[in-house]
Amino acid sequence: MGIPSYADRMAGVSGSAVREILKLTQQPDIISFGGGLPSADSFPMESLKEILHDLTDNLSQELLQYGQTEGYDPLRQEIVKLMATKGVNVAMEDVLITSGSQQGLDLIAKSFINPGDKIVVESPTYLAALQTFRMYGAEFIEAPVDADGVMADELDKILASEENVKLIYMIPSFQNPSGRTVSAERRKAIMEVVQKYDVILIEDAPYEDLKYTDDVYPCMKSMDTTGQVLYFGSFSKVITPGFRLGYSIASEPILSRMIIGKQSCDLNCSVFSQAVLAEFLKRGLLPDHLKKINAEYKAKRDLMLATLEEVMPEGVTWTHPEGGLFLWLELPSHMSTNDMFLAAVEKKVAYVAGDSFYAAGEPHNAMRINFSNATPDKIVQGVKSLAEVIKANM
Repeated sequence: MGIPSYADRMAGVSGSAVREILKLTQQPDIISFGGGLPSADSFPMESLKEILHDLTDNLSQELLQYGQTEGYDPLRQEIVKLMATKGVNVAMEDVLITSGSQQGLDLIAKSFINPGDKIVVESPTYLAALQTFRMYGAEFIEAPVDADGVMADELDKILASEENVKLIYMIPSFQNPSGRTVSAERRKAIMEVVQKYDVILIEDAPYEDLKYTDDVYPCMKSMDTTGQVLYFGSFSKVITPGFRLGYSIASEPILSRMIIGKQSCDLNCSVFSQAVLAEFLKRGLLPDHLKKINAEYKAKRDLMLATLEEVMPEGVTWTHPEGGLFLWLELPSHMSTNDMFLAAVEKKVAYVAGDSFYAAGEPHNAMRINFSNATPDKIVQGVKSLAEVIKANM
């Protein structure tokens, strides 16, 4: 006797490449550029301690009880106010609290994707989105991109010629993994295309507030006049990932299905954790907190870029992100970042190979590196070690 066969949906699905790398690089002497963790030094510890003290001193039974699936109303109301500052006018009923924005990905796929349905993705794109969508039997179409993001005319051709395209998945601001940002003009052009078809555009925005210039990029949700944009926000990168709280904003036909999906999953997110974040926002602590962490992350980004410029050999190129947590490196075309990964670990530095971020598994010569979670001295040391490995494999 033994276990039965796995569900068909598990066929061809592998674990997260990033999570596997994190296991490999737990040793304290490894400099890991592989994860996407925010710096623990960025967590607003004193503010959270004060809020926790106040909440526990006046602890109500409501905060320890089951909550409604849609989320804790005071937090949803604060999110409505937050979105208004971004030019997005929504009602509390348009907001669903999720276990990070990652759960939002699962809920939208669960609600709309049948095996064989198609999803248009950027190339490259967020690997955990690919992993989630594959679980539901989705097929992928990679949309061509340039320096300004997904090319609107090419997207139009895809939607006009392909059947069963249900979703378009994008990270318009400071994308994971590339760090690139869709220009304001391109966002408008993409929205004009989307509104011609029966399709949902997912605007995944976990890095939107981590910006290091004064440039302003409008939310695509702010241009949504037809209820086709599903916006994912997250507190993981800007406050702390430990609460595992994100939010989805969408029109009723989309959100109602996601709520039903969440009811069959985890009923509701922790009411107590939601109350903490609601109070953080209500006290007006987020703007100053963002100024602080953005200054810290900008300094780390600048240091990584300067060190890359100093030590990388000719033939290696990289992005210069205006925000977010990641840089994207491309090596000469004959090189494989998978093949040189163990050599990098031997040099006590780690990254994520680029093929994990492509629906079709290409290109082999790219890598994603993260600058947020390493100290300045580790950034310099790690980039120098990485350069040595690259030179040895050229």
